[in-house]
Amino acid sequence: MEQSKTAEQPYAGLALLTDLDGTLLMPDKTLSPVDAAAIADFRVKGGLFSIATGRGVQATQQFLALLHPDFPAVMYNGALIYDVSAEKTMYAARLPEGVGALIRELMTAFPGVGAEVLDENGVYIIQDSEIEREHLRITHVPLVYRTLGEEIDPERCLKSLFAGPEDAISEMLEYVKAPRFSAVSFTRSHRWFLEILPHDTSKGTALTKLRDTLPQGTVIAAAGDFDNDIAMLEAADFCGCPADSQPNVLRAVSGRGYLSGKTCATGFFADFIAAFTEKYT
Repeated sequence: MEQSKTAEQPYAGLALLTDLDGTLLMPDKTLSPVDAAAIADFRVKGGLFSIATGRGVQATQQFLALLHPDFPAVMYNGALIYDVSAEKTMYAARLPEGVGALIRELMTAFPGVGAEVLDENGVYIIQDSEIEREHLRITHVPLVYRTLGEEIDPERCLKSLFAGPEDAISEMLEYVKAPRFSAVSFTRSHRWFLEILPHDTSKGTALTKLRDTLPQGTVIAAAGDFDNDIAMLEAADFCGCPADSQPNVLRAVSGRGYLSGKTCATGFFADFIAAFTEKYT
């Protein structure tokens, strides 16, 4: 059923889907009062709001409780779609058979890079590093160590993440171009992170699935700042990014969306909402 705009709800039929870190959240991982007020006004006037993040369940819970999304949230960079109101998983994609051998190969080839695997119940460190520990500290996730294959089965996990210096992650990106890695998808979610996802899984594929959960004719706007957001930005009807987004993101948004002069620290998201609602109302 289509939503009908009224004088009281001019944003009916519009939906916002946003990345968290570097897009909606400020550097201290909080939501600015300006952006919070803009989101509240958008929703009061009929708009729908949700999030799409690379974070897992543990690291996202506080934001689900704070934001109360109006439609299902995307986590693990698209491997999980979660219906917050019903408190149930709508969709989950698992890493494929044989992924353990690929993860072990990368751990051996890059011994100084930390590694983790994630399922709905937690994050498990399978190769330690200082950057890996700092990554989990920032997201308030406890350090849990497991042995891959013996204590944790990678094929029941939603994704794997490697955390290391920028040059090492860039080298890994070249390494995984080998044909044997084609059974999975890779995405760079930070200059220090490279993620392994189930084949053909991204925030963009998740957005496509979300369309079926929204009223017919809903116009979806998406915002993001890093390479793992590009597929979502391209799948949306309208898109935008902060001023300090990665070059590939700026190119993806240029000419078809909102290129902001502001960052997540200076009110980008409020301006993005204003640009979206001005275009579609």
